[in-house]
Amino acid sequence: MNIKRINMRFSNINRYLIAIKNISYDRFYYALKRRIDNIPNAIAWFINIGYSKKNKNKLLDYKNIHKGERCFILANGPSLNKIDFNLLKNEYTIGMNRIYLLQKVNGFIPDYLACIDEKCQLKQFYDEYNQLNIPCFFNWNQRKLFDKKSNQSFVKVKFSTGFSRDIVRSQTYNGASVTYTCIQLAYYMGFHEVYLIGKDHEYKCHVKAGKTSISDGAEKNHFIDGYYKKGQVWDSPTYEVEECAYEIAKSVFEKENKVIKDATVGGKLNVFEKVDFNSLF
Repeated sequence: MNIKRINMRFSNINRYLIAIKNISYDRFYYALKRRIDNIPNAIAWFINIGYSKKNKNKLLDYKNIHKGERCFILANGPSLNKIDFNLLKNEYTIGMNRIYLLQKVNGFIPDYLACIDEKCQLKQFYDEYNQLNIPCFFNWNQRKLFDKKSNQSFVKVKFSTGFSRDIVRSQTYNGASVTYTCIQLAYYMGFHEVYLIGKDHEYKCHVKAGKTSISDGAEKNHFIDGYYKKGQVWDSPTYEVEECAYEIAKSVFEKENKVIKDATVGGKLNVFEKVDFNSLF
């Protein structure tokens, strides 16, 4: 058995042990419901007719579109307020979730946006996402919420360990964070260098990992106050599961001589090599 397969098996075992440790009734119920609801969506994705075929043809347009170039993946942490966005005006950027709220802060909007969280993001903010004009990648399972405009594409998400090199021929892997989806998108688009920013990896919450909270409207976990309004729901992060996924991504990039580094100001994620954001310019 080769070393790569052994490492993958250990990663799978580690992920399952972490999941068991962090299990709760809410997570168990939601995971079961998600798998049941996923059955018709998976069938619709794989039969490859009608809108499924049209959507996949659209995704094909992005394959290696930025081959050999570099990009910045923008998470939503408060540290985004510590960087000079003027430096990113001539760079390719992939943002996630409600990154478009940066326009209210400094007028910045990324080149691409990705969002796969069904409960906390897509179902709560689909009306806002529908108004965006930049290329967006959403969760296939919630495609019916959207107008299916020309700038909207949908990826199928798989809740297991792995790394998708081709988001059309296979599903993308969840990795417990949309950041992982963005990394797989960057790989698919052909970017040779990928830098994370705003990935603080430090949520201020007082509930068990993966448990749903009802917002009081005063959380300080994002680059803008009021990211979640009072009464809206959000899930606490499962850092250990995320880190298992990032280790896989790091291995893939290193094996193919690609660069993936963390340029977050003061971020707590310690999987990727750290680099000073300003030094990249």
